[in-house]
Amino acid sequence: MEGHGEVRLLIRGVARGVSSLDIAQLFAPYGVDTERIALPRDRRTRRRKGIAYVFVPTMRHADAAIKALNQTELGEKTITVEAAAERPPRRPRRFNGPPPPRRY
Repeated sequence: MEGHGEVRLLIRGVARGVSSLDIAQLFAPYGVDTERIALPRDRRTRRRKGIAYVFVPTMRHADAAIKALNQTELGEKTITVEAAAERPPRRPRRFNGPPPPRRY
């Protein structure tokens, strides 16, 4: 859960009108880095997915944020705050040169 001393939190139920500034203000007492807030979008539709990720400096800050903000209201919707799951390690990509020429 911790990487580089930080803990990544997942916020579910984020309303579409909520900005990263709104999230930064809500999480400010817990030491959130305003540069490290992500509001993912769907690749195909480019609409927000309704989730956000924030990074807090320590597990102590993460626990405090979860206890205080889980099941609270943000942008007229109830949000759920939890520790984000570990990302599986990425396999390195291989580059084997240019693709073979096309035959028409």
